[in-house]
Amino acid sequence: MEQTEIFKDWLFRYQYVYRLRRTEKSKKKFLAALVTDIAKMREDVQVIEYNQKKKYAARNVYVGNIQQADRVICTFYDTPPESFGSYQLFDRKDQAQKTTKFILASTILAILFGIIGTLIYMRFSANSFQLNSLSTLGIMAVYAGYFALLGKVTKGLSNRKTLVRNTSSILAMLKMIAENNHPKVAYAFLDEGSYGTQGLDELQKQVNTNCKIYYLDSVGASAPLHLVGESPKSSENHKNIDYQAAEQKVSYLFSARRDSDSAAFYLNSADLKEKQLNMENIAAVTDLFQ
Repeated sequence: MEQTEIFKDWLFRYQYVYRLRRTEKSKKKFLAALVTDIAKMREDVQVIEYNQKKKYAARNVYVGNIQQADRVICTFYDTPPESFGSYQLFDRKDQAQKTTKFILASTILAILFGIIGTLIYMRFSANSFQLNSLSTLGIMAVYAGYFALLGKVTKGLSNRKTLVRNTSSILAMLKMIAENNHPKVAYAFLDEGSYGTQGLDELQKQVNTNCKIYYLDSVGASAPLHLVGESPKSSENHKNIDYQAAEQKVSYLFSARRDSDSAAFYLNSADLKEKQLNMENIAAVTDLFQ
């Protein structure tokens, strides 16, 4: 099978079949598919657990020798929650506020919907209440479904449009794994990247002190590519990539727009809802690490 056909297969399955990666069940399905795909190319893949709880454990997937690698390319795979507005990169506080506002607004709407539905039912229902009647059982089923949905709403809904953030980075890494089998280069798919840095923190505990970490985020967006940190190449002239040198343990490679006033990086709502990958960005990312 041609590599382009393989990539198309990855694109379809991770854009549609495994696009939700937030619950324990959905993450396990995604990881099973991911490990299977990687195992077809390499044997040195492992899944490690951390932050273990009674009914939950976070998981990172490592490809290659993490401890001995000179370079680790990584990205997060978990699904971000629904939120209002744009995605401000590197601003966790802004992300948390927008997510909280969305949960509050959606919860209020869900409660109002329940109240209106109850009033309509009371207006048109019979006065007598028969527990064993089909209509009563039907109403009980509707209310059970409603409260189950309300419970999910109050916890935050999963963003279903995840191609840009962050399926695009996962696909870019799969392409690199297929094309680069250098023994000193490793790859890591990190959990809990949508909420914080726990997956990245766990990775940093495993690498050696001289290892360079490159963190990918939303690289397939219809926005310019940026590299902040240390370049993997000696030349600072990178085609189609805006390079900003900085001395830091983790270098960040991402697609984003830049606010002319605050110089902050962001992706707007239209960027996040894109249904097509920016293949020029994907090619630029993979070429950078060759």
